[in-house]
Amino acid sequence: MWSFIRSISLVSLVASTATAELSFVASVKQDGKDVDASGLNFVRVPALGHRRHAARPHREQTKAAQRDAISYSSNWCGASQHTTPSDGFKSVFGYFTVPDLTLRSGTPAPQFAAAWVGVDGAECNTTLLQAGVTTIVNSNGGQSASAWWEWYPEASYNIDGLKVKPGDWMSVNITTINESSAILTIENAQRGTSVTMQINNGPKLCRRDAEWMLEDFYDSSGQVALANFADLWFVDSGATTVGGKNVGFDGATMVHIQDDTGKVLCTAEPYDNTNFVVVSNP
Repeated sequence: MWSFIRSISLVSLVASTATAELSFVASVKQDGKDVDASGLNFVRVPALGHRRHAARPHREQTKAAQRDAISYSSNWCGASQHTTPSDGFKSVFGYFTVPDLTLRSGTPAPQFAAAWVGVDGAECNTTLLQAGVTTIVNSNGGQSASAWWEWYPEASYNIDGLKVKPGDWMSVNITTINESSAILTIENAQRGTSVTMQINNGPKLCRRDAEWMLEDFYDSSGQVALANFADLWFVDSGATTVGGKNVGFDGATMVHIQDDTGKVLCTAEPYDNTNFVVVSNP
């Protein structure tokens, strides 16, 4: 595993870097105003398969048929919404908290959980554009968190300088310009700090899926240990299509994490069309 740090020193046009064909420029604001971004760095890490959906074929439909389709995954827990090829998703957005973790009994530390918003990755599993936060809890119960974005299968970028801590409210807004370009904003709403990136020449999106997820991801050594976490709400969240249709969680598939033994470690429970909660099962 390798990485490099790109230092940022401008104000309105604060970052420019490229890997292969993908490129981006980024700006940072504090309380809505451009600020000196010299402390902002993008830490590039290789893209891994860990943020691709790994849905199990088992699928249920409950009596509340419109909103309660359920699927099981080895690594995703949240809501997955889909649209037709003739009217793909234009944007996806969500508000959620940085995962607040406690140690899961009988599981070695460190333990993890990531929360994110993204486009594609489920029915369209060849690419995924996403942004979010990851929290780690160590054996002594201490936590640390970081923000990141990724356009799979290109590299991921940790955003060093966008400060986050467990329990902070975050927002992510991804607006696609076309299948290979997008504007992505990730904000710590509690601190008023936001980073916006215009990304070009990304892997071609299908724009078939909109995702709001907590993830038990994979790193180069395999799947990480999933921590227990406080109830994690996605609120005032949704998506829009190219044709202008507003899409919420009605009709979404609620994805639950199930391990190899059949134990359900995490469930996603719908509340209404713009809100749902992700719940840890110890």
